[in-house]
Amino acid sequence: MYRLRDRDGRVNYIDDELGVSCAIMNGWEAGLVQTPDLLELNHEEAVSKAVRQPKYGWPLREIVRRRGGKTACVLVSDATRAVPTARLFRYVAEELSASGISGENVRVFVALGVHREATESEMKLILGDYYGRVSIENHTPYDQENLVYLGETTRGTPVWVNKRAVACDIHVQIGKVEPHEFAGFSGGRKSVLPGVSSEKTIKVNHRPEMILAQGAGIGKLDGNPVHEDMLEAANLFRIDFSVNCILNNQLKLAAVFAGKLRESHEAAVRNVRERLGVRIQRPDILVTTPGKPLDIDFYQSVKALIALTEVLDERTVVILYCGCPEGVNSPDMLNGFKSSENLEEAVAYTINHYEVQSDHVILLAKILRKKVKVIVCCPSISDEEIREMFMEPCPTLEAALKRAEELCKKERGQILFYPKPQTGLPVLR
Repeated sequence: MYRLRDRDGRVNYIDDELGVSCAIMNGWEAGLVQTPDLLELNHEEAVSKAVRQPKYGWPLREIVRRRGGKTACVLVSDATRAVPTARLFRYVAEELSASGISGENVRVFVALGVHREATESEMKLILGDYYGRVSIENHTPYDQENLVYLGETTRGTPVWVNKRAVACDIHVQIGKVEPHEFAGFSGGRKSVLPGVSSEKTIKVNHRPEMILAQGAGIGKLDGNPVHEDMLEAANLFRIDFSVNCILNNQLKLAAVFAGKLRESHEAAVRNVRERLGVRIQRPDILVTTPGKPLDIDFYQSVKALIALTEVLDERTVVILYCGCPEGVNSPDMLNGFKSSENLEEAVAYTINHYEVQSDHVILLAKILRKKVKVIVCCPSISDEEIREMFMEPCPTLEAALKRAEELCKKERGQILFYPKPQTGLPVLR
């Protein structure tokens, strides 16, 4: 929960999720904006119906019957994505069982791309009551023996995917749809690429010329080469049944869209566009945080900054605060910045030595090139690492606000607190 509290004429900002608070400087006006909250979908009958009687294609049991399926794989998200997988998987498993595919013939794959492997405790959360009743394993993007080649996309991406997953008769995907920094939106086809693709495949799809293309960006699908390439890869893999959900600000299930991969994903995207737009006025200081689960590391946390790319320029000082218990967690990202004395050299180095998780060097450069001053308050990242990424460290959020005031060269102005901007579509009024 995020709130502003006025006590004895002094305004305080409070983040109950991370246990962070700070007092606002005298003379400054503070505002708080968040992605519009959605009502929780707490009627289990409605969740069940959305999966069992999909609006965007045949029911799963009918698909199994038509294909004569005996085995099934289910692609699910890892711990960096707050998907209520256990709740949704229950109905998928029941539908598979009703169609004759019992638990021992269902294989769940954590579609982690090149993220770190899911732990056993995370797998238990992913499957809930079904843990131990069906098999679950991490995707292995670097294990060539467990990869199979399906062909090449029209943009030249060689599609290598998890051999054990694609070998199953029926392919199911469960994911979450929200704005994405260069794929337009998450969910749907991303369960395949990057989800269960090889490191090489992901690297080609995420290459600089793709993510820097004019059509690539937050909230963009039409003409987005990254999205279109991912969709081609997903079609080569063949997703038979797709379950896409939307979450509210409390990370609770708000809507479910199921059926064909493209149709259910596009329906979820339309819902996000209609309900989650955020219009803001340009402040002097903008304070943001990614919230959980992205707060797990700095590679994920900077998505809060990247989400604000289109509304930032040199007139606004930005403060990013985060916990990041797992540190930066991306050598590729750090190496890109460490390689050079200035931003342009870092970008050039990254393009010439590109690795999968170098993408955030390129995306952060879009902001830093606009001369946006970024202050980072994170106890788990060293001051040296923050400076290497061309940002300024501060030990506390209150100290960061005072430093931002100095950089603004104003004694009074506007501060906007905007937590979790990556969950909505921010635009300037």
